[in-house]
Amino acid sequence: MRAWVGPVARDAGTRVSCTSREAGTVHILATADDGVPQVRLEVDLADAVSYWQPGLNTTRSLPPDWMEASVTSLVEGAPLGALYNAAGEVLLGWAAAEPVVELSVRYGVSEECNTFVIDVAPVLPLDHELELLVRWDGQQVATVVRESAAWMSDQCPGAPLTPLPMTREPVYSTWYAFNQDIDHASVVSAASGAAAAGFGSLFIDDGWQQFGHGRGYQGCGDWLPDRRKFTDLADTVAKVHDEGLAVALWVAPLLLGAEAEVFQGLNRYAPLRSGPLNCAVLDPRFREVREHVVGTCVRLVRDYGADLLKVDFLDQAMLYRAHPSGGDVDDVGQAMALMLEGVRTGLDALGFSRVPLEFRQPYVSPAISRFGEILRANDCPADSLANRVSTIDARLVSVGQVVHSDPLMWGTSGGAVAVAQQLYASWFAVPQVSMRLDELPDDQHLALTGLLALWRDLVDVSLFGHLTVTGAERGYETVRAVDRNAGLSVLALYSPVVADVPSDATPHLTVLNATAADTVILRLQRHVVDGVIRCPSGKQIGVVAPCGPGLVELMVPPFGSLFLETVPASA
Repeated sequence: MRAWVGPVARDAGTRVSCTSREAGTVHILATADDGVPQVRLEVDLADAVSYWQPGLNTTRSLPPDWMEASVTSLVEGAPLGALYNAAGEVLLGWAAAEPVVELSVRYGVSEECNTFVIDVAPVLPLDHELELLVRWDGQQVATVVRESAAWMSDQCPGAPLTPLPMTREPVYSTWYAFNQDIDHASVVSAASGAAAAGFGSLFIDDGWQQFGHGRGYQGCGDWLPDRRKFTDLADTVAKVHDEGLAVALWVAPLLLGAEAEVFQGLNRYAPLRSGPLNCAVLDPRFREVREHVVGTCVRLVRDYGADLLKVDFLDQAMLYRAHPSGGDVDDVGQAMALMLEGVRTGLDALGFSRVPLEFRQPYVSPAISRFGEILRANDCPADSLANRVSTIDARLVSVGQVVHSDPLMWGTSGGAVAVAQQLYASWFAVPQVSMRLDELPDDQHLALTGLLALWRDLVDVSLFGHLTVTGAERGYETVRAVDRNAGLSVLALYSPVVADVPSDATPHLTVLNATAADTVILRLQRHVVDGVIRCPSGKQIGVVAPCGPGLVELMVPPFGSLFLETVPASA
């Protein structure tokens, strides 16, 4: 257990009380006359190496405490974090029971005091106490983050939605393969190839809508199909259904472009613009905006037969944080909760209560689980490291949602290794792939189908097994998922490190060599009685002779894999 310094009231009007529930854990309640309590948490730096936070940063640096504060809300990160050491032990973990409203969060190293500090305050006045859960009990970072997210979820009304089986099916996405150059013929052709390769759903991404061209969003708002591309979008969806695939439609309902017919009527509710997207952003704090979004989402499902909705760019609402509201709600997070609740209610009313919604990082708050069943990694084209970190981060803060990778892409000259590198990076999430399947070289097509089949064989343990990690500050050097009831484990090695197989390990273990090394080194506390070696395409190329316990080096090709059957060393 580690000693800590805080909490400290950051202004004279803040009152702080603490209640200890168990050793190394405390609940903090803070109030203020103006409804804006300001609390500082502080801990000695000790041997800290990194700070885990659920943002979009693939590095885990220790910033100085004078860096600009961030603002969390329902659609921007989550108010939780963990300072930890090289052994992965948490020196200070915290979470706030406010995953919806706007909170100001500043964290970093105090140069004056050799401490790590975290400042938390609501942006707008609260009508209740600010509650924080703080831990310094030395538990592993994955444990602290997972349990903190679960505690936050417990503070929210209602229960997380239960994902349907379709949410765990491998996804074929049109985005990187076609960008906005999609039409009926290309989608139907892609669906045929995707079904044959082992995919279970197809996401019709950006480009199906009017004015969807040139990577621009100047036409967003009407959400009607481009008739030059899709003369009958419902028929396109039906043709994809005929291939046995579920269909998702992409929509960014808060974006408003000047070319849209609804622009004149809605422009008054979109005073701010997104420069990178070259369009206005609707302010959800207006009732009229929320009604527009609800109507749009319901219509897409009703009129075109979509099975899922990929609801994108909701984080753009944070342009309005701390900005005066002209609507009936002041807080952006609360407005987004009302809007998404309206979407669910609208779908329910028409009998579409089981239509899943996919949300993309950074809106990964545990509260978002009341509205959407899928969390997806943020855009990271061809970046396997970013996809790995993003999907594992999302897994740790999810409270029952299924996590999807960002669509995978690779170079066609990279051979089977390029395919395995991308799929291994997203192994503990549902893989989304966005390549033109009919243009893949034979070796890559074989690798894709072979690895998707292997992933399907291990889906239960990979997606829902108990997750432990090492080297989080280095992009997660190892990730292990365990399903003790099924006796299965998956261990992914993302660095050429020695991996432990403890005495209480499951009898069946799959090891992914997600490195360029040609060996895997295991420290076995169990006997290996049988095993097979696979190449990057998932095909068996050798067997493993009985071995262990002790230090064992096995020849496994780069981005190959192992399957091991083990028994206790005493057997």
